[in-house]
Amino acid sequence: MTLGERIREQRKARGMSQEMVAGRLGVSRQAVAKWESGQSAPSAENLHRLAELLGTTAGSLLDSPAVGSGAAEQAYSLLRAERKAESERRRSRRQRNLLAVLAVVGAYLVIYLLGRIFGTAPGSYSLAGWLFGNDPQQLSYLYGWLLRQKLFWAALLISALPALWGKYRFSATASVGFALGLALGELAGPNPAGAPWGHGHDGWAIWGGCFLLSLAMGGVLERLSRRGLAVKSRAFLLWCALFVLGTAAVVLLVKWGTPVPTGS
Repeated sequence: MTLGERIREQRKARGMSQEMVAGRLGVSRQAVAKWESGQSAPSAENLHRLAELLGTTAGSLLDSPAVGSGAAEQAYSLLRAERKAESERRRSRRQRNLLAVLAVVGAYLVIYLLGRIFGTAPGSYSLAGWLFGNDPQQLSYLYGWLLRQKLFWAALLISALPALWGKYRFSATASVGFALGLALGELAGPNPAGAPWGHGHDGWAIWGGCFLLSLAMGGVLERLSRRGLAVKSRAFLLWCALFVLGTAAVVLLVKWGTPVPTGS
């Protein structure tokens, strides 16, 4: 008698339908039907749960009663091995997620230091003052504004936390969007006649647009990746092109909407 025949026999002896067994085990009725027809076999864990549900042992389902104890031991060994492998996979996944978070935090710290190096006005500062000072006269407008409004650290959290749940592509895209928005905002932001945009500087709008765009594009990339997106695929190249075009559109829209400087 095969494993499938034993499962069917025990199920009928208990007066249970395939639907009832499937519901109790959390599998589909088709899966139970395939077990009984021999098209597939239950995993070690499902075999153990199935045996408990049918009031028998895994060994009895796997083999004849004469060698049932040996088969049961084999089934339990397989079950332990599967659980150990699953535990290892989860531990490895947690480690990868943590490393991804640390990578994002490291990227933001590099951006922070670069902002201090290139965005700090010449002056006499102590090391602590240079590293942590937020004087508007000390820092470039956009970089200092992000720090004073705590938006720098809020963006860090938005970028890093999804990596804890394996959303690496979202976190990477958000980090790139933040850095790109900051750089473009500093370079293209000055607008002496644009006081209504932000005290004579419209870089904040460029940064905000680029960062929001990166969040949307990061979500799209995650969805595409779940469908098996390859780096060299046409879909990925199209995604990259849309990201670049979207970033350029943000800068052009902001600059197009700012007031034109007029002479006094």
